[in-house]
Amino acid sequence: MITYIINFILLILASITDIKERIIPHKYTIAMIIINLAVGYYYFGFNAIIAFFSTFILCLILSIGMGGGDVKLFTALAPIFAYPDSFVFYIPKYILYLIAISMFLATFFPMFRILMRYWRDILPSACYLTMILGILYYFIHTYKIPYASIIIWAYIILSIFISRKVPKYKEYTKKLGYLFPVYLLFLYLIDKAYFIKYNVLLTSIIYLCEIVLISIVIYAITGVETSDKKHVEELKEGDILRDVIIIGKEGVEVKNLNIMKRIKLLLEHEIKENEKEIIITDGEGLSNEDIQKIRELYMKGKIPDKLNVIKTYPFVPFVVVGYLIVLMLMFSSII
Repeated sequence: MITYIINFILLILASITDIKERIIPHKYTIAMIIINLAVGYYYFGFNAIIAFFSTFILCLILSIGMGGGDVKLFTALAPIFAYPDSFVFYIPKYILYLIAISMFLATFFPMFRILMRYWRDILPSACYLTMILGILYYFIHTYKIPYASIIIWAYIILSIFISRKVPKYKEYTKKLGYLFPVYLLFLYLIDKAYFIKYNVLLTSIIYLCEIVLISIVIYAITGVETSDKKHVEELKEGDILRDVIIIGKEGVEVKNLNIMKRIKLLLEHEIKENEKEIIITDGEGLSNEDIQKIRELYMKGKIPDKLNVIKTYPFVPFVVVGYLIVLMLMFSSII
């Protein structure tokens, strides 16, 4: 119990630093590794060593979307969860829970931020699309139209994309969305049997939630990530550029591209096999080499002094929440 409390305190301290500086100090992870390996080996024997290395390997495999500091945190915690009969492919099941919960929270939080920021656009439009979906499904059931569901959902997704690009269409869908309660009442009055048989009210709420979720994902894909302007001299390793820097013989071009346009640019670059150099960041962010090139270009006056950097969120606070949830699950199962 004392070890779990010590780890919680170390995670809180790491969270504070992660929030302020976006780094996880080595001193905390080293302290956790030393304490947890010693305590884990005392209680669980060689299982603690197996848990340590198997978790490390798993985290390396998952490190496409996980930083080095996060890998060390999960690995450091593994030995104290090495209970007998709690391993899944040599990995403690509670560590798997912790990784899953932490990554879910880390994914959910930015999506929640998008919803809070754009709910006035997303919810009315989602109500409109739910209404259209319900009307079309009514005709499908009535006239038994085959494969219509695929076309309907394709229209839903296309409509969300169009609303992101065409302001007039977005306003049109938002206004029509306010007719959603009228649609439900009208459908109930004209075909009460269908309304009750297919539980239209509940299914409409489910469709609404699905469309809201799809909208949030599409909003993220089409570039509503919160970004800040950052001076070239302030760039740090791990920063994720929203801008793409294209270096060619004719000159240097800086483009502010969303995810879809980045993918398109990379595909075109690979297919054409041109001689242009591209500085573009992935999940790992900028490397020191990239930063050095950017600063050299800035000193030569080829790029502006400020670039768009995507806001990232500290990951350790999500680990702290996941850690508490896992401890509650673990102790409730023991009791």
